[in-house]
Amino acid sequence: MFGAHFVSGQCCVATERLLVHRSVHDELVDLVVERAEGVTLGNPLDDTTLMGPLNNEAVATRMDAHVAEARAQGARGLHGGQREADRCTNLYYELTVIDDVTPAMDVFRNETFGPVVPITCFDTDDEAFALANDSDLGLQASVFTSSLARAYRAVDELRTGTVLVNEGTAFWEQHPPFGGASRTGTGWGRIGGKYTILDMTDLRTAIIDTGPPA
Repeated sequence: MFGAHFVSGQCCVATERLLVHRSVHDELVDLVVERAEGVTLGNPLDDTTLMGPLNNEAVATRMDAHVAEARAQGARGLHGGQREADRCTNLYYELTVIDDVTPAMDVFRNETFGPVVPITCFDTDDEAFALANDSDLGLQASVFTSSLARAYRAVDELRTGTVLVNEGTAFWEQHPPFGGASRTGTGWGRIGGKYTILDMTDLRTAIIDTGPPA
């Protein structure tokens, strides 16, 4: 949930989709909604604020469109879903939880870049990996499991540059390599630690033959 509302969801590693095993769906949804209800919108300079406004109208308009399209196609809005009125700007958007999201919906297929939690059910691990990889995005993915075997399989199967186990997608450290996975539209190369230095370095090679002329 932190990954969905951190900097109002306007982060390249924000949580954009939540895939939930059907056996724990109802319990998890209750917890997600409970957490969403506790996220306070307000002035970012106020210590009690957990989420500020969106950065610009284009992001807010995309939020409007993704939420409206999902509802029109049968998704259920469980919390939020609209801009907060009576604010100093029209860019305060409620943390939004949407259930019964399908892969055909824009909120599943495309990056919203706003505070939204689209929930999609799966029944098997194979289905979960297929759903997760059904995307042009590929920076970071998280898997929550008590099984080490499942965790290692997720690392192998998920097509993202970073796979986090029992940690949210908004995780960031300066030293590990960070970047998108191959066959995705999320960038090329790596940054972080020595990789940043290498990426910013113009590598050149000089070869001098000091032997007698041939």
